[in-house]
Amino acid sequence: MAALAASLAGNAQTADSLSRKDYEHAASFLGFSTESLLYRTNLRANWIEGDRFWYTTNTEKGTEFILVDPAKKTKTAAFDQAKLAAALSKATGGSYEPYKLPFLSISFSTDRKNISFTSDGKKWKYDLKSGELTPDAASATTDIPSPMTMGRRGGGLDVLSPDGKKAAFIKNYNLWVRDVATKQETQLTTDGIKDFGYATDNAGWSTSDRPILRWSPDSKKIATFQQDQRKASDMYLVTTNVGKPTLRAWKYPLPGDKSYNRVN
Repeated sequence: MAALAASLAGNAQTADSLSRKDYEHAASFLGFSTESLLYRTNLRANWIEGDRFWYTTNTEKGTEFILVDPAKKTKTAAFDQAKLAAALSKATGGSYEPYKLPFLSISFSTDRKNISFTSDGKKWKYDLKSGELTPDAASATTDIPSPMTMGRRGGGLDVLSPDGKKAAFIKNYNLWVRDVATKQETQLTTDGIKDFGYATDNAGWSTSDRPILRWSPDSKKIATFQQDQRKASDMYLVTTNVGKPTLRAWKYPLPGDKSYNRVN
């Protein structure tokens, strides 16, 4: 018994011996510490009306804006970042570096001769040919929200069309559209069922009843998906609130599972 007690005491001391330095060392291997060491690993296409798109990527220089023309199989700089940084520094009195610009999103004008962006709460318009930078009170743009924000613009559970006349939402695992003026609802899909619904935002740690979709610029079409989670395993969490805890379950495949989520 004495030997067993000594062994247990020794294990307890070992478990408590982790220092702040040990935790900091472990944290250095987490994503927020290693992302800056990886280059060109992310690509989120932001489509411009037609057949071109732009994206940002981290490189040895910093953040680069890239314009891609799939039809011509070309990839070029979306704009001259050095000239824009100089123009923005001059216009604001600040100091900006070409590959550390204070924005990550741009919008192309309809004629694709200008881009617009927001910096420190102020919107600017940049002429791609002349390099002129001017304040932009309002501009007509043709770019589509990136996948990161697709279907997550603003509050509520509806996703408004670009013209503001229609609102897309989920009901009974199917996708519906409501006319904002008349409130008339139209069902777009009919075969959605539990764990195999349309536009569902229920994969991963963060979930929402707001649909994930993308409206076309003319507000006539919607692009979305049907997610099949019927054979995926369940993940469980217990709330930490005072009183009786609540068990929460959702589909969350783990390594080693034979079945996983499928997107159609």
